[in-house]
Amino acid sequence: MAVTVFFSFFMCINIYFFGLAGTMDSPFAWIYAAFMLILYVRMMITKNWSRYRSLFQIVLAVLFMISFIGILYDERGSMSITETQFQNAETPFCQIVIPIMLIPLALTKTVIFPARMTGHFASVVSMLLIWFIVSVTIGRGWCSWVCFYGGWEDGFSRVPRKPKIKLLSRNRDIRAFQFAFLFFIVLVSLASLSSVYCEWFCPFKLVTEYPQITDITSLIATVMFIGLFLGLVIVMPLLTKKRFQCSTLCPFGAFQSVVDKVTNIGIRIDSEKCTGCMQCASVCRFFAIDTETIKEKKGQPEITCAKCGECISVCPQKAIDFAYKSSPAGKILGTIFRTGSRIVGAAPEAQKGCQSRTPKSAAGRFVAEILEPRYLFVFMAFTFSLMISNKFVPDALSRIWQAIAGGMR
Repeated sequence: MAVTVFFSFFMCINIYFFGLAGTMDSPFAWIYAAFMLILYVRMMITKNWSRYRSLFQIVLAVLFMISFIGILYDERGSMSITETQFQNAETPFCQIVIPIMLIPLALTKTVIFPARMTGHFASVVSMLLIWFIVSVTIGRGWCSWVCFYGGWEDGFSRVPRKPKIKLLSRNRDIRAFQFAFLFFIVLVSLASLSSVYCEWFCPFKLVTEYPQITDITSLIATVMFIGLFLGLVIVMPLLTKKRFQCSTLCPFGAFQSVVDKVTNIGIRIDSEKCTGCMQCASVCRFFAIDTETIKEKKGQPEITCAKCGECISVCPQKAIDFAYKSSPAGKILGTIFRTGSRIVGAAPEAQKGCQSRTPKSAAGRFVAEILEPRYLFVFMAFTFSLMISNKFVPDALSRIWQAIAGGMR
């Protein structure tokens, strides 16, 4: 309980800073703040990270759509973007395009995505800064904790009780396809100096903005957007209970899987406790746990793990948890954890040839707990969730209320 109070106190500070500061007179900001605090406290009390993470991401996906579309209508009066607006860089910058634009930017000093560089909530500079900070701390955890699109697939994947199509044996092929698609998109974008993914393959155009239909080319692109959203974001998650678009077509997800190598906290599978029941593989929505992962006792999920916590929640042996990684940053944090715990008597010490893991004092137990990777990761991930959602959720609630109040008059 002390650890829950400790982290909840600091989360209150984060919620004030990111959710309430400057908007204290808005009842919708207070509703948002209360919702986020309740989610976090429940998460800490129950240790069911995935349930409350999923609830947040589903709510964010729906409310982000409402807010974003509302903002587009405020700014330009339509969800569609004209060629003139496109050329004038009036497109909000999206994180999905980051891996596509970085290489052309480095090689040609050309920003291939037509967005404002600064001075906008979705400018290139602001989104790159947020992406960098999030990436070096939680890596691909962005996809399961921060992404304002992922909630669509997460929600639809939870509708069926059992998958109609089981793809466990195809996990490796699906991962390979995602990285191959990333490689293809980056090469084509570099060759054409254009954001090919956004122009042809992004399924979320259907719930954000789309190019104005003026010719056969734009018509074909629009049909593709609709088909990809219906197929990969709705139908396949319903059939497979997987986040299918995230795991096959999203270039950002594949890129974050590589970037995740520099992060300090990941998922560990204790091979000594694991009985091979494969429940973790069944619930993994990112095709990150194979039969081979368990049988070969790799001790961790595959590269596409998004740290969503689903496997942690279902493991009957409690063999899966967040852990410090063997990366340089992870080793540093692990050393701090062990040193700090040892100072207050919380670290395991050899006694007569065996390990004593009982902390010597209440203070020792407290320090050991607050330094545990599970609490640090969830605190960081939830803080980034606040950073991303604080503008859109209250705005969406305000727009919904205005629509209801207007309809009642």
